[in-house]
Amino acid sequence: MATRKSLPVDARAIVLHECGYKCANPTCRMVLTLEIHHLEQVSEDGSNEPSNLLALCPNCHALHHSGRIPHASLRTWKHLILALNHAFDTRLVDLLLALRKLEAVIVSGDSVLQCAQGVSSGLIEVIFRVQPENYLVRLTSKGRHFVTNWEAGDEEAAVAGT
Repeated sequence: MATRKSLPVDARAIVLHECGYKCANPTCRMVLTLEIHHLEQVSEDGSNEPSNLLALCPNCHALHHSGRIPHASLRTWKHLILALNHAFDTRLVDLLLALRKLEAVIVSGDSVLQCAQGVSSGLIEVIFRVQPENYLVRLTSKGRHFVTNWEAGDEEAAVAGT
């Protein structure tokens, strides 16, 4: 059985940064009191490397350890947040999750440009001009498919439609 060592400060910082200082659960995204979870447990020779760590709020962490959030979901959230961070900036990650909840938002022309990464990737669409300087923005069917499966922790289904 491996002996538990203190988590290095730099590893914690990397994990918090990759999750945008929010819970990695895309349906939660709590920003206060985050805990670092080992994907491979220390007792099973899991390391303190950032690749083995995930930021979770205390509630999601407890839900996982009680069996209500499966290990596969944690792995999916880790993989997809890393992929999203490499492809987009963290604002787009939050925008995708917000559009999933709000369905659509009216934005100014400047804000349409802030959605450019999502529009060019086919995850977000600009529908029409509502007023001379405002636009309706929402997830495309591809974007809804991706976010729905990301939230469900189904990596294969999430990336199948992208």
